[in-house]
Amino acid sequence: MRLNQLEYFMKVVECGSITKAAQELYLSQPSLTKAISSLEAEYDLKLFSRTAKGLSLTPEGRDFLEYAKSVVESSQALDRTFGNRQNNLSIQRLAVASQQLDFIYDILLLLYKENSDELLQIDLKENDRGEIAEMVAECKADIGILVLSEEDSRSFRSVLKDKDLDMYLLDRSSIYVSMGPKSDFYDRDTVDVEETGKYLHVSLDTDQTMRREMRYRKGWGDGVNHEHVIFCNTIGVCRKFLEETSALLLTPKWVLGLFEGTKVRSVPLMKEGRPYPSVNSLVWIKRANEMLRPMEMRFMELLKERFESRAPD
Repeated sequence: MRLNQLEYFMKVVECGSITKAAQELYLSQPSLTKAISSLEAEYDLKLFSRTAKGLSLTPEGRDFLEYAKSVVESSQALDRTFGNRQNNLSIQRLAVASQQLDFIYDILLLLYKENSDELLQIDLKENDRGEIAEMVAECKADIGILVLSEEDSRSFRSVLKDKDLDMYLLDRSSIYVSMGPKSDFYDRDTVDVEETGKYLHVSLDTDQTMRREMRYRKGWGDGVNHEHVIFCNTIGVCRKFLEETSALLLTPKWVLGLFEGTKVRSVPLMKEGRPYPSVNSLVWIKRANEMLRPMEMRFMELLKERFESRAPD
């Protein structure tokens, strides 16, 4: 028996439904069902019975619930008491691995302001996509946030499956072209993808797999020549090249805010007079079968509130 199994069980009781409980716990329904079944098998009892109105506790389940509450409350008391031995306050922790995105800093600042009277440890690691998955899988971060294109989402899902990670969609975005004052397109309201091929392209946060493919293929998608690409792992380097050369950066909307207050402009990417058909997905990942801690849950709530309050791209 693990503590999180008891917490899962209590959430199912609270929701009265495996499906609803799985949604609130950010778990897949089969994972939650398996956790409850394992608990029943370990103690050789039946916790729930199905009715027309959903799940209900069996008599054994009601007794088990009282013990489960006691164990979970005792665990929480231990955290409060020994989380910080000096002042008897528990430390709220949040470990996030993310690509460089313009909304992350505001969310973390808001989270800090909400918890400024508590002991709070925030660990933000900005990495490329492949490293983010590794960090979450190896417990160096608990939440990963990254961008996937339509072309590579299928292969990345395979990576997540191998690492036992779950993925959830946050938002979608069309593609923009960012450029500096030396670009031929600087005063344009849109840029067609076919016009971009002869120019230097800057690539931000590109993982090793995509770098290899871009290096050995004659082209990458429409209009991007592999011989004219510079890979950058910080927005500062991208900004320098955009401001000082005619380089272009193809990017989703979640990066545009990082150029505020600079000379860099961003306009929609087009194809044959229409918005470029490919879109990017903003997703977050976590380890499968693990429930988020309160600080992680609040972080995800703030993220969802941000995107739900904005009109779609």
